[in-house]
Amino acid sequence: MIKNYNIVITGTSRGIGLKLAKKFLNNGNYVWGCSKQKIKINNKKYFHTKLNLTKDKEVKKWIEKIEKESKKKIDIFIFNAAIYESCLNILDNNRSIYKTIETNLIAPIFITSLVSRIMIKKKYGTIIFFSSAASILNDIGTSTYASSKSGLETFSSILKKELEIFNIKVFVLRILYIKTRLSKKLKNDQVRNLKNKFKSNILGSVDKIYSQICKIDNSKNNLNKILISDGKNK
Repeated sequence: MIKNYNIVITGTSRGIGLKLAKKFLNNGNYVWGCSKQKIKINNKKYFHTKLNLTKDKEVKKWIEKIEKESKKKIDIFIFNAAIYESCLNILDNNRSIYKTIETNLIAPIFITSLVSRIMIKKKYGTIIFFSSAASILNDIGTSTYASSKSGLETFSSILKKELEIFNIKVFVLRILYIKTRLSKKLKNDQVRNLKNKFKSNILGSVDKIYSQICKIDNSKNNLNKILISDGKNK
């Protein structure tokens, strides 16, 4: 059980981010969240900021604010925010491509550099990214999205090596399928195809994701990647 932690989560207005924030709050943790929309969570330990993660200056001010309010201690950082658009590359446009890469890859790289500096001072912390089975399925229409998630996994592999000397753990949860606003964009045949390709979906609910995060925090190992899509760790 994770209690009395300072936790930062991006994308807390809905879906996985919102549900995780509420779970952590119910167990007495302090949570700093952000999204493009204002939200109301009736808990004195929740601090929300309306934020565009692709705006570097806004992000920097947010992290500086958290550093001050948390007394320079961030225990867990979870980058949850993401966007998904299914489109053939030849039909895609620059605006959509840039938006996906900026949100899913550039934003986590930049914000992690700020968060990790705070963690390094305490020589402690856990960083968690959410990837997708799309990164290995290579399905038609997912080229930009899948590339952003593959890039995030590569980034985490290197980051893990850079931060392990400071006792900071880096993990990626590669999610297969969870019912969210994002997954609603998938067609029924795409969902069936997705589930048929893998043996299990061990992170098929927010409860399971939360449980896995607790295991990660308690783990003495700094495994970089948890391959949840086929039920195997790697």
